[in-house]
Amino acid sequence: MTPAELQNNLRGVLAFTPTPFTAADTLDGDGLARHVDFLCRSGVHAVFVCGGVGEFFALDAAEYRSCIRIAVEAAARRVPVIAGIGHDTRTACDLAAYAEKVGADGLLVHPFYFAVPPDDGIVRHYRALASASTLGMVVYHTREAVYTPALLARLAEIPSVAALKDEVGDLKTFGEMREQLGSRLAWIDGMAELLLAPYLAAGAQAMTTGIVNFAPALSLAVWEAGIAEVIGSEPSTSQHVATSLAPVTLSDLLAHKIRPLARLRERRKGYAIAVVKEAMNLLGLPGGTVRLPLLPMLPADREELRELLGHIGML
Repeated sequence: MTPAELQNNLRGVLAFTPTPFTAADTLDGDGLARHVDFLCRSGVHAVFVCGGVGEFFALDAAEYRSCIRIAVEAAARRVPVIAGIGHDTRTACDLAAYAEKVGADGLLVHPFYFAVPPDDGIVRHYRALASASTLGMVVYHTREAVYTPALLARLAEIPSVAALKDEVGDLKTFGEMREQLGSRLAWIDGMAELLLAPYLAAGAQAMTTGIVNFAPALSLAVWEAGIAEVIGSEPSTSQHVATSLAPVTLSDLLAHKIRPLARLRERRKGYAIAVVKEAMNLLGLPGGTVRLPLLPMLPADREELRELLGHIGML
């Protein structure tokens, strides 16, 4: 998939899949393959592997490559597969080249951690990735890597830069970036379901989500409601319309189903990932366990999650 094709395909609900680990702390490759297949059949519009929810920071080199290959094979071209790549420039370039070799459709360029490079270093990082692979790249704008409109404009001069995932939540800056660059990039709401409406109003074309891993019909219903209420038209990207969910207004879906899950994910450090995995386990999906330094959910919180899943009609 060319960068232009990737840009055109980054529409709708983008699933960030966890990486399932066994009780023996090994990669559950079969579980990952089954889950990617589940997501494709559920109607999501793209699958991201080795992202933050995928604990990319905890994968060794062989596991990292295995996750990318497994996801590509399991998706079988039904939806685009985007590989998260991180670490230093040399490591990221090696992963980018491997992702292209095994058939990934694009790259999510992870934010830097510990190091805080100058703008020139970030631009050179992206240029090196563009030399290592012809795949389109998604700029990951988040609290650990807050990019200015001026820096994003410099990155957009690199032809393979195809999109911005905004996980900062600063809609003023997001709007300024979009006004400046317009259709040059695909614009992604990286703040998930709860901020879908303002991001759509600001020009977002896609939404990232972790909840979709165990509640795809719910995430898709939120997307459908957001498009209908904010844009005022029937969504053209949807492969699956979750018409069986009630209530169906965006505000009710957020208040009664999404926000309780979001609050639990925010309760303790690491729960953004642990809650997703445990919800999958409770629903018979291959969530597996988290890997140190993250910790599993506390028993009382796990029971609360079970009750919450029952309350919103999933258990």
